[in-house]
Amino acid sequence: MNLNGKLAFRIAAIVNWLVAIGGFVDPTKLALVAGIPPANYAFLVRIWTGMVIMFGAMFWEISSDMEGKRYLIKYAWIEKSVTALSVTIGYLFERAPGKILILIVFTDYIWIPMFLHFDRLLRRRYRDSGNR
Repeated sequence: MNLNGKLAFRIAAIVNWLVAIGGFVDPTKLALVAGIPPANYAFLVRIWTGMVIMFGAMFWEISSDMEGKRYLIKYAWIEKSVTALSVTIGYLFERAPGKILILIVFTDYIWIPMFLHFDRLLRRRYRDSGNR
């Protein structure tokens, strides 16, 4: 479990960093390269991508000691769920382009079940062993 979990959280961290760095450095240029309209408020894109970078750091931290950092795992799937649902709602109400929704499928939706799995697995393990 540790090796699979370690690898999963490390890959998630790297994906977060790769996806976010361009939007943090130059949100307008990234939008133009992606073929989507630039955001009206680039600073909000920087805030969001900054949070994506920070959560990537948290994923890396979890990967370094899943047992010791098990309490952080719930925040991993919560973060992914909030982002995925926010973008999906934006798309459904024609406030987010389809390209962003496709991106979110690969950067958020696919990770939610995996992070939930590791969260439940570790919670069960510690509950059954009587440890906290």
